[in-house]
Amino acid sequence: MPGSELFDQREIDAVADVLRRRVVHRYSYQGVREGIYRVEEFERAVAEKYGARYALAVSNGSAALYVALKAMGIGPGDEVVTTPFTFIASVEAILECGAVPVLGEIDESLNLDPCSAADCITHRTKAVMPVHMFGGAADMDAFKTLCDEEGVHLFEDSCQAMGATFRGRACGTLGKWGTFSLDPNKIVTVGEGGLILTDDEDLYRRMETYHDHGHLHDKGIDRGAERKACLGFNFRMSEIQGALGLVGLDKLDGAISRLRSTRDRVLEAVSDTGLVTRRLPDPKGDIATQIVFLLPDGTKARAFQAAAREAGFGCGILSDNTWHYARHWETLREGSTYSRVRCPYDCPHADDVPAYRPSEWPVTHSILERAAMFGLDILMDDAKVDHLIRAIRAGAQAAL
Repeated sequence: MPGSELFDQREIDAVADVLRRRVVHRYSYQGVREGIYRVEEFERAVAEKYGARYALAVSNGSAALYVALKAMGIGPGDEVVTTPFTFIASVEAILECGAVPVLGEIDESLNLDPCSAADCITHRTKAVMPVHMFGGAADMDAFKTLCDEEGVHLFEDSCQAMGATFRGRACGTLGKWGTFSLDPNKIVTVGEGGLILTDDEDLYRRMETYHDHGHLHDKGIDRGAERKACLGFNFRMSEIQGALGLVGLDKLDGAISRLRSTRDRVLEAVSDTGLVTRRLPDPKGDIATQIVFLLPDGTKARAFQAAAREAGFGCGILSDNTWHYARHWETLREGSTYSRVRCPYDCPHADDVPAYRPSEWPVTHSILERAAMFGLDILMDDAKVDHLIRAIRAGAQAAL
């Protein structure tokens, strides 16, 4: 479901407009940019759409996580509880702050289990960070209650869930901060880009200065003439990306409507097969970028996959997903970061093995090894949808 499916003359015109003015930097060249700031416009539009006080656009979704964590002061000795089933950037961002990711178990929503997260909290825990996997929200009411009771922050990795909701509230606005990714595989894509939403003005100011080398952004002062607010780094978004984001944001609701319509058509057509989808706490808020079926066990999931592939429409078994499942992250074993990842389970011979133990998360593995996933395109014609339905039915016949 890459958002580039929707690219048309509007994106071409938006980019051409930026190039015509020859100003691609989001802050500089006040005298020649005709008062036009596309990234700023994009930020305002996103904040207004989702009811947040502030939005900060950055260079990518990974940067969004890192900048938000840094601005909160997350650092060495701190622990952040998150999920072993997420894109690896969720964990990398914590590690880049010098902090310790603590990976709990997932539940059948494919998101972090609130009960497991509660078991992971120690005196070193600074935050819990659920991830809304495949555009379906985690149980944010349960996480808010947990964080309030434990006196820790609630962060929200919504990088896969722009446009998703949880019980009527926008994902990305339910914690201290929330992030979106705008990479090539997201519904709204600017090539590479990210967003951070927050209602906290002080936090926003720290993020805004940090993401641009500590610059104070005053349009009345030439860039470089202002004083430096803090140490920082470069995670800026360009005007070309901002222009693309404005167009993509305008198309987002229509794209989600298409995806949901396709999902509903598929699920209705296979409703008699006995197949069970993942169990979301609020199915209505799912943006429907993927359909995930939970088979009775791993053997039946493999039979389902083989039959669907034979019918000409392949699916993935999520325990095989090397970039989203912690068991496969061998790179975490190869250096100093390895010992900074903690699994919350006791292990005999703990002194003889690294702190990060991919043999753990038995509940997570038991779910992922029986989870079969089909990705949906935004634009799927009737023939392709019918082909998908036939493949799912073939898989169900083989496995159930």
